[in-house]
Amino acid sequence: MHRKPKTQQAFLLEAMQRMGMDADQFARRLGASRRRLDDWLRSPGEPGYVELDPVIWTFVREILERLDERDTVRDALLPSDPPTAALSAPIHAATPIVPTTTWLT
Repeated sequence: MHRKPKTQQAFLLEAMQRMGMDADQFARRLGASRRRLDDWLRSPGEPGYVELDPVIWTFVREILERLDERDTVRDALLPSDPPTAALSAPIHAATPIVPTTTWLT
């Protein structure tokens, strides 16, 4: 089970950083206005502070988990020491690409 970080401000700032998003991008990703994100980022007791809904905590955690899973898969697929022959092998443009699925029936 996940536990809350010390502050929601730290949680959200870390999530933005890990996702490589600025505040406007992050707010759009959460389906929130920039003003709402700014309210969530305030310190408790500060005027305008709004407590983060538990659904948003869960949503952000799931986004970060999927980001971690994607990174893990990507890292597993990247060779640690690629063979030099593969790097110099030509790409054959004449090789046909055959679709495996037909969408029109």
